[in-house]
Amino acid sequence: MDPLLDALERSGGRAGPEEFRPILSTARAIEAVRRFLEPAETPALAAYRQALPPFEDLLARASRLFAADGSVRDDASPKLKQLRDRLRRRRTEVSRQMAKLLEERRAFLGDAVLVERNDRYCLPVLASSRGRVPGIVHDRSGSGQTVFVEPLEVVEANNDLALQAAEERREVEALLAEYGRTVLDAGPDLSRAVAVLGQLDALEARVEFGEIAQGRVPEISEDGSWSLAAAKHPLLDPRLAPLRRRVLDESRADRAVVPLDLELPREKRLLVVSGPNAGGKTVVLKTAGLFALMAQAGFPVPAGPGTRLPVHGSIRAEIGDAQAILSDRSTFSSSMETLAQILQSADGNALALIDEIGGATDPEEGSALAVAWLEALLARGGRAIVTTHLSAVKNFAAGRRDAVCAAMEFDEATGLPSYRLHAGLAGRSHALSVAKDRGIPAPVIERAQEILGEAWHRRELAETEAEAVLERLRQKEAALDEERRRATAEADRLAGARDGLARERAKLLEEVKSGFDRARDRLAREVAEELARLRQNPARLAQASAARVLEQAEQDAAAEPVLEEAAAAAEQKALELSVGSRARLKGSKTEAAVLALDEESAWLDVGGKRMQFPRTNLEPVAQRPRTPAVKQAPSPPGPALGGPVREVNVIGRRLDDAIDEVEKALDTAILEGGASLRVVHGHGTGRLRDGLRDHLRGHRAVASIRAADAREGGNGATIVELR
Repeated sequence: MDPLLDALERSGGRAGPEEFRPILSTARAIEAVRRFLEPAETPALAAYRQALPPFEDLLARASRLFAADGSVRDDASPKLKQLRDRLRRRRTEVSRQMAKLLEERRAFLGDAVLVERNDRYCLPVLASSRGRVPGIVHDRSGSGQTVFVEPLEVVEANNDLALQAAEERREVEALLAEYGRTVLDAGPDLSRAVAVLGQLDALEARVEFGEIAQGRVPEISEDGSWSLAAAKHPLLDPRLAPLRRRVLDESRADRAVVPLDLELPREKRLLVVSGPNAGGKTVVLKTAGLFALMAQAGFPVPAGPGTRLPVHGSIRAEIGDAQAILSDRSTFSSSMETLAQILQSADGNALALIDEIGGATDPEEGSALAVAWLEALLARGGRAIVTTHLSAVKNFAAGRRDAVCAAMEFDEATGLPSYRLHAGLAGRSHALSVAKDRGIPAPVIERAQEILGEAWHRRELAETEAEAVLERLRQKEAALDEERRRATAEADRLAGARDGLARERAKLLEEVKSGFDRARDRLAREVAEELARLRQNPARLAQASAARVLEQAEQDAAAEPVLEEAAAAAEQKALELSVGSRARLKGSKTEAAVLALDEESAWLDVGGKRMQFPRTNLEPVAQRPRTPAVKQAPSPPGPALGGPVREVNVIGRRLDDAIDEVEKALDTAILEGGASLRVVHGHGTGRLRDGLRDHLRGHRAVASIRAADAREGGNGATIVELR
C-alpha cells in the first residue's frame, strides 16, 4: 500500500483509473474482514476489528466514479455526462460524413474502412492515388502501399471533435484528481489497516500450518520445565511432506520418523545429549529450539498431548560450521566468538543451544573450555541444551544436581542408530561401529580396538549391558502403559454401555406408559360412545357391560407390572425437579421453567402463564451449556410459545398411528393455550384424510374442522379449531 500512496502523493493525487484498482481492492478486503469480524466473540478478535477503520465512504464514492470495467462512469458528474453526450453526437456526425466520402472515393482506397490516426478520422488511400484525395497525411502503412489521409472536407469537423475530446479528458482528470486527494486523506488509515490485515493473515497462516501438521498449541510452563511428547521436526514430519515439496521443492522420499520425547523438570537447567554420529543429537537440539520459538510465536507444534514449553527472554544457538577462509576465521574461532556473545547477554531467562560444545580443537582443552563455559552460564541463571562426544562434559553433567545426561539409542546388532533419546544415560559415540558401517575396512577397525586397549573394551561391554537393561525396562513400561490404556478403554466402554442401557430402559418404560395412557383415553371414549348407544337399547346393556368389565380387568391385569415400574421411574424423575430448573410435559417438546414445587404438583411458566401440573407428568430437561452471546440481526416476528398455531405431520402413517400422533398434538396444543392445530396428512388416496377427519369431528376438544386453504396446503391438510 505505501508505494501506491507515495506515487499518488508525488503526482498530487492525479492517477489513471487502473492505478486506483489495487487501492480499492485493498479497501474492499478491509471492509469484508470488518464485516466478518462483526460478531467476534473473543476480546482479541474484537480488538482487531476495532483496529480496522471503515472505508464505506471511500468505496461509495468509487462506485459513483468508476464503472464495473474500471473506466470513469458517464454520470460521474453532470458536466461529464453532458460532454460525453455531445461528443458521441459529434462523432456520429463525423462518421456519417466520412462514410459518404468513403463511398465517393472508393476507387482510390486500399480498404473500404474508416481509420483513426492521432485521434482523427482518416481514409486509407492507395499511395498511387494520393493526389486524388486532397487532405492531410497522418501516417503510412508498414508496406508503404497505403497512406492515411484526413480529407480536407472533415478537417474542421475533426478539429471540433478533438476540442470536445480534450474538454472531456480534462473533466475526467479533474474527477480522478479529486478522488485521488480523497484517497490520500485516507492514506494513513489504509496503511494501518493493511498492517492489521497482515497480522490477521499471519494468524491464519499459523492456523493452516497447525491443521496440516495436526499440531496443538502447547501448554506454557511457568516454572521453566519442559515436556515434548511425540515431537516431530517440521522438516522431517511426513504429514508436512506435500507442503515441503510445494514450498521447498523437496525431492527426498518419505520415510518414517521416530518422534522425540523429552522431559526436563524445573530444577534441571542443563541437558547434555551424547551418542553416535548421525544418531539424531543435532535433531534433538534443533527440535527443542524450534519448538520453543514456535510456541512463543503462537504456532501449533507437531507434537502430542502433554507438550509443555517455557517462555524464554532470549534463545541463542551455536550450530554448524561457521568457517570463513576469507575472513581468517576457523571453525573453532567462530564457535568461540558466538559462545562469548551468548555468555555476555545471558541472564536468568536465556536459553542456549550448543552443538558439539568444545569440539574442533584439542579434546582436553576443548573439554576444559566447555565445562568452564557451562559453569559460567549456569551461574548466571541461564539454561542450555548441548550435544557432545567429550567424556569430561558428560561427567560434569552427571555430577551436578541441576543437570541431566541423555543418550541417543544405538542398535549394536544392526550398527545403526534408532533415534530414541534416553534420559539418565551418558551415551557412547560408537565411532568404530559407525566407521565400519560407512565402509572402513575391518583390519583398520580391529587395529583401532587394539590401540584403545582392554580397559576400553570392558567399558564398552558394561555400557552395552546397561543400555540393554534400560531397553528392557522401556519395553516393559510401554507394555504396562498399553495394558493400562486398554483397561481404561474397556472401563469407559462398559460405563457407556451401562448408561446406554439405562437410557434405553427408561425410554421403553416411558413409551409403555405413554402408550397405555393413550389406549386408556381411547378406551374411555369408546366406552362412553358404547354406553350412549346401549342406553338407546336397554336389552343389551347388561350383557355388554359385563363383557366390557371382563375385558378391562384382563387389560389392567396384563399391564399392571409394567405400569408400576414405569410409574416408579416417572416418580423418581419427578423428584429430580427443582425450582429454577427446566421441565417439559411428557410427550411434548415444549420446555418451561419450574416456578414452585410441592409433593404432588409443580407450577411452570408456560408462555408467560403460571400453570399447575402433576409432578409425575413432568420430566426434567438437561441444562444446556451457556454460550457467549452473539450479536445477530433481528429475526422476523413468529409465533410465541403457546401461540395459536401448531402443526403435526402424519404423512405416510397408518391411520391408528396417525390418530395417536394427532391426539398427542391436541393435548400439547390445549396445555399450551393453542387456538388451532394444522394436521398435515397429504392427498394420497384420501383414506388417511377421511379417517382423521371422522375422528376429529367427534372429539370433545374440537370446535370445528376445515380443509386448509391453498396457502396452508390445500386439501392435503386439515385445520382444527380448538374449544
